[in-house]
Amino acid sequence: MMPKPVKIIFLLTMTSALSFGFMHLFFPQINFERLHIFLFNLCSGGTIILYFSENFEHLSKRVWLFFILSICYALTAFFELYVFSIILALIMAFIVEKVRVDVFRFFPSDFFRMDVPTASKFHHASLLCLSIGLIFSAFAVLNHQYIHMLPFRKLTLNTFFLGFSFPVSLITLSVMFSMMHRARNLFKKRMKVLCFWTITLGVIIFFGFILFESLILELIISIILFIAVGTVLYLYVFLGIKEQRKSFLTSGIIFLLLTAVTGILYIALYFFLGSGSKEGEIVLNLHRIISLYGWNMSGLAVISRFHNFPIKLHSGYVIILHWIIVCIFIPIGYYNVSFAIISIAAFFIFLLLLFFSKGSEVMPSTRIEVVP
Repeated sequence: MMPKPVKIIFLLTMTSALSFGFMHLFFPQINFERLHIFLFNLCSGGTIILYFSENFEHLSKRVWLFFILSICYALTAFFELYVFSIILALIMAFIVEKVRVDVFRFFPSDFFRMDVPTASKFHHASLLCLSIGLIFSAFAVLNHQYIHMLPFRKLTLNTFFLGFSFPVSLITLSVMFSMMHRARNLFKKRMKVLCFWTITLGVIIFFGFILFESLILELIISIILFIAVGTVLYLYVFLGIKEQRKSFLTSGIIFLLLTAVTGILYIALYFFLGSGSKEGEIVLNLHRIISLYGWNMSGLAVISRFHNFPIKLHSGYVIILHWIIVCIFIPIGYYNVSFAIISIAAFFIFLLLLFFSKGSEVMPSTRIEVVP
């Protein structure tokens, strides 16, 4: 069970992340986007991934070090102290690799083995993508600010917002697949593996298309990813184990579908209206909000209390509150100060309910069991 001081730290970090998402309303001349996204995806998300992977009751020294360095990374990136950002990213990547090798192995041969559960593949991929994302973020800064070796206009640090969001998505998918009944026929087993490869390779290919600025290819791969996510929802509805966590994760996968839909819509608007359109900006903001505070938050909520379920709260009411925050309060709050304050307060209450509602006190000594 996650200790109370750690819960408080994550609660404050996530709430701070959301607060920085509204700071443009008060300081329009300053771009707070890096603090907004890095505090949520990298500092909170990355640390929770490592904590979940180690499966210790308390955060280990190296996970604490990762968290502290990630805060420093977010600050140095915000203040454009790029030399420090590069060094910090490489140190954090080394920490992630140490955890990954301890939990799995250096070469990800389990990706290619049919006897390895899909949940385990997603978990391993989450750690690997986190370390690769950190290394590539360091190279992106080095290339964009200093050496100019690659000519890609979009190979910048801001492009790696996606790189730090993807590991959180993968670890959430790992938990979802770990909570499915064993597929009774070969077709559904193959569907699980196909989902793994389509989603992991699809996002990597999508990132490549972003660098090459190919809108048509971005649109095609977005549609493929949408179909893959829909397939995951189908598998989870029919194979998912019925318990309290399923409600949160089902809500999360619906958020992910909406993320895919808004992503496709944004690319289409960009293609027809060009960059800078008001409609495109609104859809892009909605896409980011649903991705961060809808899908990613659903996964982190379950992962942070994975061994503590069932928790004593009414899942339906909490999920409804989550949807109101993500689909109404935050999108309006992005343009309105009053709703921004309401959003922060509501999100703080939502996190309090998730982190501090009483639950099971049992802490298993082994990692989660997974099935093919």
